[in-house]
Amino acid sequence: MADLVWPRSCIGCARAGRVLCERCVPLDVLHVAAAGLPVVAAGAYDGPLRAALIAYKERGRRDLAEPLGTLLAGAVPAEPGVVLVPVPSTARVARARGGDHMLRLARIASRASHAPVGTPLRLVRTVQDSAGLDHQERAANLSAAMSATSPPSPGTAAVIVDDIVTTGATLREAARALAAAGWSVRAAAVVAATERKRPAR
Repeated sequence: MADLVWPRSCIGCARAGRVLCERCVPLDVLHVAAAGLPVVAAGAYDGPLRAALIAYKERGRRDLAEPLGTLLAGAVPAEPGVVLVPVPSTARVARARGGDHMLRLARIASRASHAPVGTPLRLVRTVQDSAGLDHQERAANLSAAMSATSPPSPGTAAVIVDDIVTTGATLREAARALAAAGWSVRAAAVVAATERKRPAR
């Protein structure tokens, strides 16, 4: 009934049906190095994937959470004992977006990858929006900004999950905070990698 009243179309190509159709979904994951971690991205931050992430984060398109979370699951390493640890949002950003957008994606990815979600990371001071900041400014903005509030369960390792990797500053700070609390950080999984982090295919 909802589809009859508000017909759905792909955000990438406007084709009727799915909000992100098969033609516009990335075909291959990207393996990049950032923050001293192996990082897997579901795709490049351009084209339909970029449009979908912007609409989901900034324009309230929660209907895109399911396909984006499913894409994120494809970037999660298929290893026993991994726990998905989403990068935390500031309270202001969470209010503006109707909740923690990364926690929502992590929960969807958890269903698809069968890896549980853990939420030990917290922001312990105010940080700026990283848009427009260069590499050094991003690093300074996030330095000592996170803390892990709980230790890992025996035999588990963290996979940090985020929406986009640009310079790797966010992943680096998350990994530092987790390691300080005794976590082993196995890798990071992100929805998209920006141009500067894209390797040759």
